[in-house]
Amino acid sequence: MKKLKIITLAMPILLFCGFVSAQDVKELKNHKDSMSYALGQYNGESFFLNQYDFIDVEAFVQGFLDGFNVKSSKIRDPQRQAFLQEFSEKAQKRQQEILEREARFNRQVGKGIMEQNLKDDPTVKQTASGLQYKVLQEGNGPKPKATDKVTVHYKGTLYNGTVFDSSIDRGQPATFPLNQVIRGWTEGLQLMSVGSKYKFWIPADLAYGDRPVGNTPKSAGSMLIFEVELISISQ
Repeated sequence: MKKLKIITLAMPILLFCGFVSAQDVKELKNHKDSMSYALGQYNGESFFLNQYDFIDVEAFVQGFLDGFNVKSSKIRDPQRQAFLQEFSEKAQKRQQEILEREARFNRQVGKGIMEQNLKDDPTVKQTASGLQYKVLQEGNGPKPKATDKVTVHYKGTLYNGTVFDSSIDRGQPATFPLNQVIRGWTEGLQLMSVGSKYKFWIPADLAYGDRPVGNTPKSAGSMLIFEVELISISQ
């Protein structure tokens, strides 16, 4: 019931954005207008991207207006609750379908890129697990064990160049136990000596699988590319 409650509370906002888009005549004369339009447009995009084509926008807007103006409902409980539950189930199914399509596509693209790496660049190496790496700068310090903590600077991108995480952009190195990160990092950083800089291509199975990469859109099933500098090791 918790998920259904969240969706039910979100629906008036989404209804409103459909209403604004449908009218397309509202002039943005003040701050309130602009804020309202931004909220509506953002949520309208969300409905579009989630492919909620099982919703009739006009009926949707009418329901919003009746609820907002406290008018008598055309549909009452328990029938209304049943429809809300149906929407929740369809929305979750649609989101899962989208993620699965994204993952299949991204996995195929990632596989092609990694195969091409080995053909085009003899300095790219691949481990038995499928992890690829290229030495950008070799250090002369010790190598970490999986039980160590490491301090690193890094930038992580998708194959299309989208940066999804970067300690460099934040201006602060990251420190973490090496056995509490994705498998590609645990394996890859153990190849590095302190002072080294490596580039890694991490297939989805050594990263986030078919899950999205944080809040990055269209990233399910992605191969990840990292440039990493190993700064220090601690126990």
